[in-house]
Amino acid sequence: MINKEGEVFVKDMTLVRFCEKFPEYASKVLVMRAELSVVRRHYLVDLMVMNCFPGRNSCRDIRWHFDGDYYKDNVYVLNVTGPNRTEFLNEDIVLSPPCERKLQGCYLASILVGCGVLSIEDGKNRVYDSRTPHRGVLCNKVGIRVFLRLLASDYIMPKNILKRGFDVPF
Repeated sequence: MINKEGEVFVKDMTLVRFCEKFPEYASKVLVMRAELSVVRRHYLVDLMVMNCFPGRNSCRDIRWHFDGDYYKDNVYVLNVTGPNRTEFLNEDIVLSPPCERKLQGCYLASILVGCGVLSIEDGKNRVYDSRTPHRGVLCNKVGIRVFLRLLASDYIMPKNILKRGFDVPF
């Protein structure tokens, strides 16, 4: 359920600061951290608590995309509860996307047409890296969606963005 402050959007908040500001998610994000076998300079958290309704994007990019930079070694753990969950391919595909990020979406759209997809399981952690294509979805179910992602990176710096009561978070 959305708290009294409404929807919440957090972007690239340090793990320590996130646990202090959102103690209700601290144990979950620490379990997510334990699933990472890599050591990186920064551990950053993204959180989006949103009201879903038909026609609303579940995230900024509902097309196939990569998080971070395809040619860097970021590692992520994603946990989504509620309706309209993020989709991943249900098979491994060899990809050679262009370096330029704005061209990658078109490349993925042409390569991944007709590929099978799976929505991540409700409340289950999904570990992936910066080379894993995935997509948000156009909401078709009403409910509260909680998107929680932990990022391990050597190059993405903390931004510590926090917005409450946003209409459209992007």
